[in-house]
Amino acid sequence: MVLAAMCAMPDRALAFWDPVTAQCEGAPLEGTAVAIDGDSLEMTADDGARLVIHLFTLSAPELFQDCRDADGFWSCGRDAKRNLDGLLEGRKLSCTPCRRDPHGGIEALCRDGDRDINAEVLRGGFATTHAYFSNAMHSAEVQARRQRRGLWRGDWVHPDAWRQGVRLGTQSCQGCFLPQ
Repeated sequence: MVLAAMCAMPDRALAFWDPVTAQCEGAPLEGTAVAIDGDSLEMTADDGARLVIHLFTLSAPELFQDCRDADGFWSCGRDAKRNLDGLLEGRKLSCTPCRRDPHGGIEALCRDGDRDINAEVLRGGFATTHAYFSNAMHSAEVQARRQRRGLWRGDWVHPDAWRQGVRLGTQSCQGCFLPQ
């Protein structure tokens, strides 16, 4: 009953523990950034250092990956990069480190003030998340899928499968997402 009463108050925000974002802590990395691809960026920190940051839990199409929609094949990898560049352009980021990625970069949750960049990439439909237990990440991906945004407007190979050699052909393929 208390929860229902609190939810009815629009000026009160409820914070729920999120097992995914709970992994992220430490001093935030701050600076400006440009997209490397749809889920990675190069940040120029306030002290001038350059850092490679991968958006934590996201998997976006590789830069040269194609997808298919009703109009045919399109460069979803390049569109994913353009989408992230648009979210970063002229903005000051604060990225909370979560862990090191296998290639030596930093996996992080990035924000532009109150705006969650990781969730915005998902909401635009240009990535998928491995964070099935994160309310914010999962709901952003579900929203894009339901509204058929970005990748979800057609057929595509999951980026993990694409990196293993699965390609989207003219016929149905295994490892493809075929939105219903």
